[in-house]
Amino acid sequence: MHFKVKSGRKLLATAAILTLAASGTIAASAPTGQAGGNSITATVGKVRSDFTADTAKAVTPQTSGAPAGYCKVPKPMTNMVNRTMDCYNMPIKLNVRKNGRTVGTASFTVWHEIHLNLKSYHWTEKVIVGKASLTGSAGGVLATFNPSCGSGCQVFAGGGLDSPFTLNGHAHSGTAKYTFTVSAGHPRSTHTRYEFDFKKPGYTPGEVPYTGSTYRCDDEDRQYGAGCVYPQRISVESDFTHLSLMASLPGIKDNIRKVQNAGLHIGRVNSTVPLTRATKKQSEKNRKAVCGPSVKPKPGDIWWHVDPHDDGTKPSCDEYPFAETTQGGKTYNPPNRAIKWVPLKENRQQGGIIRTFFGRYHILPGDKFYVNMG
Repeated sequence: MHFKVKSGRKLLATAAILTLAASGTIAASAPTGQAGGNSITATVGKVRSDFTADTAKAVTPQTSGAPAGYCKVPKPMTNMVNRTMDCYNMPIKLNVRKNGRTVGTASFTVWHEIHLNLKSYHWTEKVIVGKASLTGSAGGVLATFNPSCGSGCQVFAGGGLDSPFTLNGHAHSGTAKYTFTVSAGHPRSTHTRYEFDFKKPGYTPGEVPYTGSTYRCDDEDRQYGAGCVYPQRISVESDFTHLSLMASLPGIKDNIRKVQNAGLHIGRVNSTVPLTRATKKQSEKNRKAVCGPSVKPKPGDIWWHVDPHDDGTKPSCDEYPFAETTQGGKTYNPPNRAIKWVPLKENRQQGGIIRTFFGRYHILPGDKFYVNMG
């Protein structure tokens, strides 16, 4: 997460200006000559993530004051949840200043829970502004929620946050409703900029801006269509607690496990070298480098019965790391790469498994993943 300060007309001249402090938090200060005015200034903490994606456990946040039911992450973790869910909270403190002196404060936390949609570019985010703890003359502060997102994205405040509300001892629940516009060949990445504006009669208004995690929408796969994910998350084929479907293919399984158990453990769950999907051009280059036309079986490489009448039993060169990854080709030397001759039907099945995984979870070039072979 990072913070960005918005400079607008409402904060020029007489407004209290929010500035980015060296510590990474947003602090408030008054422009020269305005120190004696009446103003609302704000300080915020860092955005705190409450989402845990782990192969062994999923943690329900224990953050003090969290709303009931907030950020319940399923156990065990799944690719669907890992690619689409996020939740975080932002603590905010307002200072009501009269003639340059603080005469009241309002402290509260904003809670966000997001579930992107693997099958659509529409989704709804839950937003809860927690109960405000007020001191002194902080009563009567009116807050307005103004979310925005980047090119091709529209977001509108809804529910109890679609109009101004008063900060008080009650929580205010609402939504941020999104629509993304994408087309094949043109994936888009952006993040949400959240802004809360604060007003009180007789005081210069203040605001708090902050941003959430980067998400991406694409329409790259014909079968699965448009959808949105958090591209920075590392997924697992086929899922966190299930063996890959490739583990049922004898030759393929043997080749992958051989490399995953040696050296760098490339692509093994929780290794330091996950696989990264490559571009089509890079994939073709990798395949030619390792399993090109000049590569032929050697004596002893054919470990099954080849039936001349069955196309699926023809010898086929299998490589790991996959040609479809940036770790493929001759990126590494043995034992961190290997080939094995397998029946053609195995290689075809493997190709289908990988394509389905890429399509279902919107794994695009540059996205990282593991293969769970046990």
